[in-house]
Amino acid sequence: MERLIKTEADYDNALAIIDGLMGAGPDTEDAERLEYWAKLVEIYEDEHYPIPKPTPLSAIQFAMEQQGLTRRDLEPFMGSKGVVSEVLAGKRRLTLDMIHALHAGLGIPLDTLAQEMPLQPQGLDVSTFPIKEMKARGWIKPAGKGEVEAAVRQWLDECGLGDAPLAYAARSSMRLGARGDESAMLAWVCGVKAIAAREPLPTKFDRAALDHAFLRGLIALSPNPRGPALSRDYLAKAGIHLVVERHFAKTYMDGAALLEPDGTAVVGMTLRYDRIDNFWFTLLHEVSHLALGHVEPGSFVVDDLEARSQDAREREADAMAMEALIPSEAWEPVPALARTTPEFVVGMAEKLGIHPAIVAGRVRHETRNFRLFAKLVGSGEVRKLFPEWTS
Repeated sequence: MERLIKTEADYDNALAIIDGLMGAGPDTEDAERLEYWAKLVEIYEDEHYPIPKPTPLSAIQFAMEQQGLTRRDLEPFMGSKGVVSEVLAGKRRLTLDMIHALHAGLGIPLDTLAQEMPLQPQGLDVSTFPIKEMKARGWIKPAGKGEVEAAVRQWLDECGLGDAPLAYAARSSMRLGARGDESAMLAWVCGVKAIAAREPLPTKFDRAALDHAFLRGLIALSPNPRGPALSRDYLAKAGIHLVVERHFAKTYMDGAALLEPDGTAVVGMTLRYDRIDNFWFTLLHEVSHLALGHVEPGSFVVDDLEARSQDAREREADAMAMEALIPSEAWEPVPALARTTPEFVVGMAEKLGIHPAIVAGRVRHETRNFRLFAKLVGSGEVRKLFPEWTS
């Protein structure tokens, strides 16, 4: 009796029937039976032996094989020979720009390219880390050239990353753009973790406490000339470490939000731009990541806020930060042209009880005119408040 295939025995029997019908001529009863049994086998195999979706890396390799492409042919889509090599070796993940370029240029489906692309956790390549700067900061102290790798591994282990730092990075989110250096990013994150670990906070982090009132209280510090420095104590009372650590040369990180396995929360900032407006937006963006639950224990979010991102979490953090800094009910009724005057900037800042640089920075961002209000964004007013940056 012909019926649905439910067991392995049924499956083997169906394959035997198909084998016996393979010679059936067209438009015959056997041909119809062959089609029927083939469909049953297809249904069974789809359920029990599904074909896994190709990984981003395997999809790229397949496209290269099918289209006769070399590694050099991939450079226009990824940026450089070195980046191509790292992606194909599983040492670098695809950025959003790479994903869209590969989709448009090679026809690889977006949903395939956008899958998580875990990095290879083994084979730590010490040469990719900013060794010179790590030495200068006292993070590693190798006795000699031959001790560099051991010193880096020990330092990573002390930071809680163990022998699989890239696996740690793969669990996290990076808004770095095509110019991002993941090894330098990871080194910086590890340094931030180590600095935060030196001074445990008396208050345990509670995400539920990061409500609108908390954010408004944080922003209310901004008119104070020492507001950025005061924000450290304010965040500490909520169980959040604020760590200021310079970015590495040729890197473009602005900030990060980290959550340790024990629930310890950390916001890291590079002060890459020494401006009041940039400080407050970056700080609110990273705090928003924590408030919105974007950071899982044992992972982090790190941001180059100039990099384009279609990640929903980044859009949510941007929106939350902007709304907390300047509520839309105060901003939207004002015509765009009217916002481009110094009187508007000062008046809106007084109305909201915030630093004028925050208003000026919002106008500059929306108009893309970064020559506007150059004297109102608080240039040179932040780094001097953090001795650890200038030392």
